[in-house]
Amino acid sequence: MAPRRVRQLVAAACVATLLVVVAAVALPRVLRDEPAPAARTGTGCVAEADAPVEALEEQEARWVRFCPLADEGATQRLRHPQGVVVGDLAASVGTSLWQTQLDRPACTPGDPPTARPAGLFRIEVGLADGSVAEIPGDTGCSTRDLALFTQLETTLLMDAAGAAGPATAATAPVTCPRRLTTGRTNRDGPSAALLVDSADDPRRSTVPLLPLPATTVDVCAYTGRGRRFVLVDQWQAGPPVSESVRAAATLDVVRGAVADCDLDPGRPSYVVVLSDQTGTARTLAVDGAACGTVSAAIGTPHQDTALGLATRRLLRQVAHSRP
Repeated sequence: MAPRRVRQLVAAACVATLLVVVAAVALPRVLRDEPAPAARTGTGCVAEADAPVEALEEQEARWVRFCPLADEGATQRLRHPQGVVVGDLAASVGTSLWQTQLDRPACTPGDPPTARPAGLFRIEVGLADGSVAEIPGDTGCSTRDLALFTQLETTLLMDAAGAAGPATAATAPVTCPRRLTTGRTNRDGPSAALLVDSADDPRRSTVPLLPLPATTVDVCAYTGRGRRFVLVDQWQAGPPVSESVRAAATLDVVRGAVADCDLDPGRPSYVVVLSDQTGTARTLAVDGAACGTVSAAIGTPHQDTALGLATRRLLRQVAHSRP
């Protein structure tokens, strides 16, 4: 399918989905009482937004992207695609984002959370007059924020997939490592360049697990610990299961958490290999015996990175991914 056609389909899908999202969280704060547009022409993130979110109702969006959080100490930041949506697709996404802001109630620490752990993100929208509006969110606080993140993430992933061209041949099942590791089942396809980390501080990194949608997931299942670590099963699945696992690995991790439970070698552990259409593959290791500790091969070149603890949702998604 031609990249232009892919972008058109993505725009239509995002608009249709976002218009029906149920409200749940706070209107983002207006950063200035009287915006003073800077007539910016680029699509880069800015140090400070200068337009209220209400400007999305009156002006067309020229670009939309995820941007780093201002708080350097935030450990709950979500990993997300590094690209930017521009052109007609950006205008469609901007309209959808505005629709989600209508009557958006405040979300406070005492409100009932969603079924997911805290996951912080920030969206910036470049407007026609050169000003920039921002929409911050927390996927653990609001179902609407969860939809905001998911829809922009999906748009960026699919737009990048359309630009990447035809898919390569299906990958053969991975050779499962003897131990729980993220370093032996990774590959660099053309899309690996999109995983280069530009963060000055690794703790602020938002490099995603995979640069494009996951077209394949390989799972190696183990029991035991140490020298008694035993491979007990292996399987491979394609879309949409592979994408569901990738999304769960992004959202359903208690970021920054450390193991605090009794070791149980009887609980299953997993090596999970996610591959995209260009052949790029990145690996997660989920240590079920140690409270579901999650690490991943992050970036290009890939580095073993501790992510936190898997939620029951992520563990179920991996376990039930078998065809």
